[in-house]
Amino acid sequence: MNKTSPPLVRLCRLIRFGSAAFIAGVLALYLATWLLPQEALSGHPFAFRVHLAGLPANALGNMDVGARLLMSLISVPYLAALVWAFWRLNQMLVRFERGEFFDRVTVGHLRAFSGFLLLAKVLSLAALHLRVLVATRWLGVQGAGVVNLSSDDMSVLLMCALFFLIARAMEEARRLAEENQEFV
Repeated sequence: MNKTSPPLVRLCRLIRFGSAAFIAGVLALYLATWLLPQEALSGHPFAFRVHLAGLPANALGNMDVGARLLMSLISVPYLAALVWAFWRLNQMLVRFERGEFFDRVTVGHLRAFSGFLLLAKVLSLAALHLRVLVATRWLGVQGAGVVNLSSDDMSVLLMCALFFLIARAMEEARRLAEENQEFV
């Protein structure tokens, strides 16, 4: 029997489907940027408006296949951590729909989601800077490196760390509650 209220179940499903659409969109955008032929990237007006982590999409259009492959390999760790984070979010929301809010497994999914999302954000920042460095060197652009870290980036890092801490505190509270039940 489902102990969760119908509005909460609908919200969980909305977040699950929304996050699946988000992940699919991110992966599709990266794949399209990596796989489209050079002519499609450099000649299309839309390509000038798309920026994937610091690089205009048409910058990849000016690179040969080897350089584009290197750029895509730089992004793989970030994308893997992001997909894994959202898979754990999905698993947590499924358990929420069943009313299993504070179970050990549910809290573990929350901690894993926040930890992998934190890791994904750190990897995305590292990939951004590495892609820009590789692209500038590959295209022969000289100049000093630039560090790009916005207040939004810092906010996301802080929120992920906070959710990770909250999940860890929930695990500790559950452990203490189980320990106290043994005394009764």
